[in-house]
Amino acid sequence: MQLFRESFTDASILSEFTCGLQEMDDFIHHNLQSFLDTKPCNAYCLKDATETIVAFFVLQPEMISIVDDDAKEDIQLIHPNIQLETIEYKTMEIEYLAVSKNLQRQGIGTECIAQIMRIAQEMQDTDLFFLTADAFKTGEYSAVPFYRKCGFDALDIAAPGRRVLPMYKPLY
Repeated sequence: MQLFRESFTDASILSEFTCGLQEMDDFIHHNLQSFLDTKPCNAYCLKDATETIVAFFVLQPEMISIVDDDAKEDIQLIHPNIQLETIEYKTMEIEYLAVSKNLQRQGIGTECIAQIMRIAQEMQDTDLFFLTADAFKTGEYSAVPFYRKCGFDALDIAAPGRRVLPMYKPLY
């Protein structure tokens, strides 16, 4: 399936979009516009050849802090090519990412991550080191396996009862 990326600022283009997770669908239809209006972020959708929106994601600039030498060593064990020299690193946070309910498990989420990587490369920001995401997880749904499949690692320990697991992926 050929997909095309398009930026948007008006969340009403998602009025017919559903991902099947009620909490996310409610946010998309009732609160996403407010988020877009008040946060320094960029929103994108992926459309198919018929101009149907099959997925969307929202990116926001953020920072992560590496607070001690042990944490630096842990990251370098997983990703030895990264030479960490400072305490704070610029990131691009994936604030929201959703695939249409009827098209899940067809590689569209993975294509969203590929598009996000392209956006990061297009920015040519040499200070941008990581993609980050708070992987949503509940008893009925977890985005953690998806992000792991896409090369993300946990940035924190997975505490029972927490609804998100902070994750990261090096850009280089």
